[in-house]
Amino acid sequence: MVALRSDVMRAPTEYGAVLLHTGNGQYWTLNPTADLVLRVMLAGGDTAAAVRELCSSAEVEPEAARRDVEGLLAQLTDVGLLEPAAPADYSPDREAGTAPGVARPARETGGTGPEQASGPRARVEAGP
Repeated sequence: MVALRSDVMRAPTEYGAVLLHTGNGQYWTLNPTADLVLRVMLAGGDTAAAVRELCSSAEVEPEAARRDVEGLLAQLTDVGLLEPAAPADYSPDREAGTAPGVARPARETGGTGPEQASGPRARVEAGP
């Protein structure tokens, strides 16, 4: 199981989700596929559960899905958006909105433009 850091907020969008790091003003966008993986993991699922969900929603082989899930989680952790394990006081109520739950900054406050990165079988894009 993983958890968002306490200084990271998630808001669902029509194209996936946005993650905002309130400590540094950076935000990231997740496409629907990456958002699906994150939602499964935030709900207490493990890598195997995320792989099963990904395989049932897209034409992807289990081994490729596993690599994509692990890669996404590594990227989210590397940029400081995820804790390795959920803290005891974690609550899904912290998340913005009710729809399900980037690996690279979409834009920093005063940023110069969008960046892109890969996610599980789809693209993670910058916001406007």
